[in-house]
Amino acid sequence: MEKRIFSAVLISIGLLWLWAAVAPRLFPDLMKRPVPAASTLVPETTPPRPAPTAAASTSTTATAAATPLGQAQPPGAAPIAAVPVGGSQLTESIVDAPNFVARFSNRGATLVSFQLKNYQAKDGSQVELVKARDAGRTDFPFAIESSDANVSRKANSALYQVNDRTESGTRILEYRFSDGSLSVTKTFRISSQYLFHYEVAVSPSTAYRIAIGPGIRTLEREEKDSQFIITGNGVVQRDDSLKVVAREKADKTSLLGTVQYVGIEDNYFLSVLRPDKPSVGVIHAIDVPAGAKNDLRRELYAAVNAGPDGQLAGSAFFGPKETYTLDQYGLEKTLQFGMFGIIARFLLVGLTAINKYTHNYGFAIIVLTILIKIVLYPLQHKWIVSMKKMQKMQPKMEAIKARYKKAKTDPDQRQKMNADMMKLYQQEGINPAGGCLPFALQVPILWGFYNLLSHAIELRHAPFILWIHDLSAKDPYYITPLLMMITMFIQQAMTPTTGDAMQKRMFYIMPLVMGWIFKELPSGVVLYYLMQNVLTILQQLIMNKFWKDQPAET
Repeated sequence: MEKRIFSAVLISIGLLWLWAAVAPRLFPDLMKRPVPAASTLVPETTPPRPAPTAAASTSTTATAAATPLGQAQPPGAAPIAAVPVGGSQLTESIVDAPNFVARFSNRGATLVSFQLKNYQAKDGSQVELVKARDAGRTDFPFAIESSDANVSRKANSALYQVNDRTESGTRILEYRFSDGSLSVTKTFRISSQYLFHYEVAVSPSTAYRIAIGPGIRTLEREEKDSQFIITGNGVVQRDDSLKVVAREKADKTSLLGTVQYVGIEDNYFLSVLRPDKPSVGVIHAIDVPAGAKNDLRRELYAAVNAGPDGQLAGSAFFGPKETYTLDQYGLEKTLQFGMFGIIARFLLVGLTAINKYTHNYGFAIIVLTILIKIVLYPLQHKWIVSMKKMQKMQPKMEAIKARYKKAKTDPDQRQKMNADMMKLYQQEGINPAGGCLPFALQVPILWGFYNLLSHAIELRHAPFILWIHDLSAKDPYYITPLLMMITMFIQQAMTPTTGDAMQKRMFYIMPLVMGWIFKELPSGVVLYYLMQNVLTILQQLIMNKFWKDQPAET
């Protein structure tokens, strides 16, 4: 039995180590590329643009020279003006919906800002899903990428005429540009939903595509430095099968074939383009400066090709990866909870239900841990009883081993010894594999909790108490990992042993290994495991007294 328990422990540690430490580092970005001649994006250390400080109006008007693109403008009260084709007026149309504020510029008829009202960055500003850019850039979402550089330059730098109206609760922004040789029309239909509709037409017909990106948003420092946070991977769904394009390994240009949708994601947010008609999707990459040391970071664009008639229509989603929201829009596969996704979704349902009463996800985790402990109690009880029996029959096991002193080198003796051991287990009513199950069950639950806390936006920035302000981030002072290690030592000291010296050493090394692994994991995961240890200690105290009073009971 000892070997089976050791195997289960080692496998658990190996899986956790691979998951928490090794896997994120298997494919580092080793390719160092020269810094582009011109900066394309604001470095990642640039803070997100602040949210509007006043109620957003329907439009703003300013001169192009006075208002560089990529910077948030304070909302104004001036009505939108008719902009002559080729004129000098730069305008922004602001769509103030219940859950977001979207800003469209008539410079290229692009989306220059999409702020989520219900989600904040660390500095308290609203989450911005359009990455900050250097002034003058024109590669905002819904910019045109054409094989003809002249078409791209004209379409993305021109000032479009705007027809801004509302019909049946839907905001319609119609942009038109024509210089006699090129005509472009873009129409956006936006309601209160995160999903909105777009239509693009270019005449004369030419090969082009509509792109979003690069990346999905400006990262905070903590997110940039974390090895557990997905930051700007590509996603594409074809034939109801989702594929993730890793940001670090993406090619300069990847033709994806006919797609259902294509986009960019991080752990908590998503932006996608979904064409109405079968269209070819594209993901392409650029390398941009990512700090003061001239480090480079690969960023992705997601795009959809227009049809041969020069027209393209579809829907776009810019928003949070909320479980029920993604289910509503058919984007549920982008919420990836990993190998044990079913367990993670079950835990999420349980936590959100409990949180309605606790109003604190930390206490919800504690309550859910107690419920899980109750469900697993029979197995844990059986394991402790089995270990007690193993401890009691240790002299008989040692006697069998003494009869087969050459078992380590003689296969025949080892086989006979194992047969005698199994006979002894049967006589004593012990299942040698029974003790492995509690350990094995912890791995999928821990994995589910980790993926839940790393990807469920419902728990993003969820505070607990005192120094833990974000259950989805690591404990900044490593207090909970230390407490987890201490409780593991206490638990191991109370656990019945068979007297094997190697087993004792393994049991006392394991808390150190687990503490090292868990110190960088979300504090909510550590809280779950800490509570599991505390409850197991209480259970063992009761069982030790129970066994003392009734040693013959099973």
